[in-house]
Amino acid sequence: MWPNSAEVLPAAFAGSGLTVVAFRPHSVEPSGHGFLYGYEVDTVDEAGASDTVLTFIDTDVSTADATSVLTTDPSTGQQLAVWAYPADPLLPALAGVTYPDRVTESLAALGIVVASPTLSVAAYRPGKRAVIRLDSAETTVFLKVIRPDRVAPIVAQHEAFRAQGLPVPRVLASRPDGLLVLERVPGVPAGQRVADLADEPRFVRQIVDLGRLVAGVHITNRAQSDALDHADWHRGTLSTALPQRAPEIHALYGEIERRRSSWTGDVLAVIHGDLHLEQLFVDPERPWHVTGLLDIDTAGLGHPARDAAALVAHLVVTGQWHRGNGDEAEARACERLADELSRTWARAVPELADRLAPAVAAQLLAHAGGQATLGTDTGRRKAEQLVGAAAGALGGWPAPAARDTAAPGGVAGA
Repeated sequence: MWPNSAEVLPAAFAGSGLTVVAFRPHSVEPSGHGFLYGYEVDTVDEAGASDTVLTFIDTDVSTADATSVLTTDPSTGQQLAVWAYPADPLLPALAGVTYPDRVTESLAALGIVVASPTLSVAAYRPGKRAVIRLDSAETTVFLKVIRPDRVAPIVAQHEAFRAQGLPVPRVLASRPDGLLVLERVPGVPAGQRVADLADEPRFVRQIVDLGRLVAGVHITNRAQSDALDHADWHRGTLSTALPQRAPEIHALYGEIERRRSSWTGDVLAVIHGDLHLEQLFVDPERPWHVTGLLDIDTAGLGHPARDAAALVAHLVVTGQWHRGNGDEAEARACERLADELSRTWARAVPELADRLAPAVAAQLLAHAGGQATLGTDTGRRKAEQLVGAAAGALGGWPAPAARDTAAPGGVAGA
């Protein structure tokens, strides 16, 4: 249930010199023992200048700091912490890398000289990580902001991956408050070349080979938890957001759990932990050739099916996005690539045989929850399509009605 933002947000901005004139839901995700709700908040200052501020309401106030406004939800009396980007309480280095003059000083202290840098946000996960691209006449680097306690482990993981011959970026410098300076890897995101990759078997084979290399990396920590690990949370969130589909959602999760209960042993290997096409860079002249692997801070020991499932599910969701924007050719390319990855990976790694389908379905249902909880008609429609796609990943189970809302194409072999 979303907070009473119509009262909470204006109250949180009171005294800031900004007046809230409108807001829109942006995101929702787990946060410690609560939820973190994101909003795009349209504001106007005393001089009449308007701005849109990315603002978060956290129901877990344990991590709130001096940059957060503590308040309560007038509807429920629940205590809340409200903060605006870039004052992320769990990423203390973030605010210092979002302003060019401060970045110049920070990098100079690390021995990296840049003048007149241009900054752009490449990625942001509240409370988890942010990536800022810095372009200047001297260089292009990426400023990665993470939780301070993760600096040493992630630097070590980069070294371990590079020792295995994997194309991860070098860490040029680091700082104890959570700042990493990463080199730019060559190439372009694979997500920009799906049409070239959909019918390119060399790319699919290289992804499987990349998985084998990753499995040989010498690290011992567990990988970041995934949709299967948080199945109960995702089930509750999705069924609450789509009450009319709740019986079907519970049945799908029941089938996933039934299949999981038959798994014997837990064959673990090092995996990426959050694999999708934007984490893979390819040679623009030879798009089947992978030139970069990014965001390995999620890596660790896990079942090989997890990376395959994450990549396949992300392709299905990306195909849905393209279809929603009228690009049918790109949507079908995503679906063909998802099918071929499923087939090839399952053949090459026997341990995936009984695990890929439920893992893909769990990933799709988690994506569905993200769409449904936005509370928009478009979000609910996309969520229902993904529920249907999850049923398709499980072989069309549990009912034909589930397949009626699925996007064209399927996940062969899953």
